[in-house]
Amino acid sequence: MNQPVSLKIESQIDTETKTVQLVLLGDVDVTAGTVLDALAVVPDEHKVILDFAGVERVNSMGLAQLMRRLEAWKLADIKTEAINLNRMVSMLFKMTGLNRYFGSDAPLEISKDSDLTKERGASQKRSTQFRRIKRNVPTEADSLSVEAPASSLSFNDKMTFSVSLQSNQQLSGWYFLNTLLQRRLNKPISIDINQLGSANEFHNNALVFAKPFDACALMTKHHYIPLARPANDNVEVSIVVRHGDRKKSITDFSGASVATSTQSSFVFLLGRFFCDEYDLDSSTLNYQFTGNQLTAMRRLLDENVDMLFMQKNKYRLLSPLSRVGTHLLEESDTGMAYHILLLSPVFAALQESITDAFLDLQSDAQGVQVLSDLGIDRWCVPETDEIAMLQMLYSRYAT
Repeated sequence: MNQPVSLKIESQIDTETKTVQLVLLGDVDVTAGTVLDALAVVPDEHKVILDFAGVERVNSMGLAQLMRRLEAWKLADIKTEAINLNRMVSMLFKMTGLNRYFGSDAPLEISKDSDLTKERGASQKRSTQFRRIKRNVPTEADSLSVEAPASSLSFNDKMTFSVSLQSNQQLSGWYFLNTLLQRRLNKPISIDINQLGSANEFHNNALVFAKPFDACALMTKHHYIPLARPANDNVEVSIVVRHGDRKKSITDFSGASVATSTQSSFVFLLGRFFCDEYDLDSSTLNYQFTGNQLTAMRRLLDENVDMLFMQKNKYRLLSPLSRVGTHLLEESDTGMAYHILLLSPVFAALQESITDAFLDLQSDAQGVQVLSDLGIDRWCVPETDEIAMLQMLYSRYAT
């Protein structure tokens, strides 16, 4: 199924200055590859200038498409330059090492002591990736390299499939999917369903459908292989304050206390990332981990904390009555974090067949029914650079 293209590019060739000016308009997402591949051949000895002034949003899949085109130009010895990058796009280029294509030094290396937000872009235009709510007042980077720990798994063992639910409504859908998977692989697979909010050890399972935080831990510490992800799944953060603080900006909360459900969550990581991007040092905030989001909300309303990090779709699903007394200060729209289907390296020989089984679900009536039961439109393969970007955010705040 073809997705509508989100990006337009207007080009202009100046033979006098030997430049090709490409003005990007719209969103740079997975569909950008089609537009970038259709660009005219760059004339000999001409430089390409990419103008990002009209770009509303860049996500990780779009960065992967852009990196592929920049690498092709580099191999053809074509020089490139990027202009009019807003603050967020500039930072994403640093995070992924994409800036090296524009004359920068080597790609940024991420360690737990690195500061991704120290160097700010020249432009102060805010990206819609982090949307400011209207107020009623005036690199490719390498994954962390660690030695793979010993595994108790054997390829001859019966496969175990551990699933972290996205919602309780998915329960029957996962059991049906597992039955379908066993038939298509002709291999017995036992399934273990982890209820919402439960803490589990995943690294002794052959196949895991994991929350983004757990997925990063499995990839980083146990070398699990990312196979696929739901195409319509993103974890984003809402930063919420009390209604009485609605006139404040995020920088007014220096030293504030923050409630959120758990430290092992991309809601927490994105909340910190967001605060650092807006010049509020997240390391100076005082965090309370409540175990669930509704308890965290109650602490905010009871004035036990000053701020709340909550999953964006959960906050939006609250009734107006439940949101009384709160004010949405900021929210993210990065497309960085999502649930991932992972395979133990012990079973790497099955990577292609399992991936194909998930990608082909939409091809027949049984698969379509399973997708409907799961509330998933379709599965897609995450890009290598997309995974690297997810792990960089993990390594910055969780290790």
